[in-house]
Formats: sequence, C-alpha cells, structure tokens
Amino acid sequence: MTDREQICRKAESFFNDLWMRGDPWELETSNWEHERYARLLAILDQPRYGRVLEIGCGAGTFTRRLAGLADKVLALDVSSEAVARARAAQSDLKQVEFRVGNIMDYNLREAEPWDLIVMSETIYFLGWLYSFFDVSWLAAEMFEATRPGGQMLLANTQFETGEPLLRPLIIRTYRDLFLNVGYELNAEKIFPGEKHGVPLEVLMSLFCKIKPTAATTGS
Repeated sequence: MTDREQICRKAESFFNDLWMRGDPWELETSNWEHERYARLLAILDQPRYGRVLEIGCGAGTFTRRLAGLADKVLALDVSSEAVARARAAQSDLKQVEFRVGNIMDYNLREAEPWDLIVMSETIYFLGWLYSFFDVSWLAAEMFEATRPGGQMLLANTQFETGEPLLRPLIIRTYRDLFLNVGYELNAEKIFPGEKHGVPLEVLMSLFCKIKPTAATTGS
C-alpha cells in the first residue's frame, strides 16, 4: 500500500468512526451551526448556480440548504457513514447526488467546469493529513475546474486557543493560497459566535474566477 493510500484509509477510518457515533459536531441541532449555514448562503451573490460541487458534505445538512440555489449539486465526502446519512435524509432533492469520495483523488476536470465550488470546514483536515504541496495542488486544480465567471466559497472556523489546526494564521494561509492560484476575492466576512461557551469565528471568503477579456487574451 502506498503512502497516499494509507492516508486515504486513515481519513476514511477517522471520519467513519466519528459518524458512527452520531452527529459529531451537532450540525443538525446546534443553533450556532444553523446560523453559520444562513451566513454562508447570504454571502453568495448569485440568484442561482448551474453545476455546484460541495467538498466535505458530511451528512448533507448544508447541502440540503444549498440545493435551493442550484440546478445540480455533487456532494462529496470521504466517509461512507456520512454519505449514508445524507442519502437517508435526502428526501426529494433530485438535483443532488451524494457520493463517497476523497477529493484528493478526485479528477475535478473530467466533467464540465463548475459554477460554484464550496469547501466549508474541510481544508484544515486535508492540511492535517496531506502535505502543503498536495493541498496547494488541489487548490490549483479547483481553480482550473471552475468555470470562467464561476465562484469558490471557502469557510473555516478559527480561534486562538485550543485546536492548532484552527489557529487564524493557519486558516488565513489557506485563504491566501486560493488567491495565489488565480482566484480573486469577491467578498469576505467574519461570523463571530459562541458554541458550548467557546468563542469562535468563521472566516468566509467568496472567490471568483474572472472571465478573460479581450485585453487579457490579446485579441
């Protein structure tokens, strides 16, 4: 087994174990999480999106809200347990496909370009498992797979004390990574709040892949 296969197995085992215990982050029941979802939807500035990719969909709590703005949503998660929960709660959302998959091994460019890519509370887990080069390569692939004029929504919780993966300097490094691969920043907001007595804030960044103009293409 290669090192990359071992990392993938580690991710699958870790997240399956969490989801087998229930809703590990209280995504369905927490008022703070529900307000976070509302803020994520509010930062989107298009009335509707064609093809949407959600990376790290979990049990689909946010996906079901996002579906109202999309013609088609592909929602990926490395955990088969999470995807099984998402499918069970899918109801009549025919425009949503929940699929088990590791985004690090997914060919983002094999289909049509995406009008919107959403990555919420996911990239720091990738940074925990994979090298910075691998995460940077993913960011570049996401940019190439975004339709000109399309958008990418990145959102991550950050706080100074506690989990090192969520330190603001780490979260902002990931945010800057998407600027470096070619996206431009459309809007950015910080959602402050408190969950279980812990003060938190979520950095929400909406990026755009600018359409080429006659000046940039040389025509």
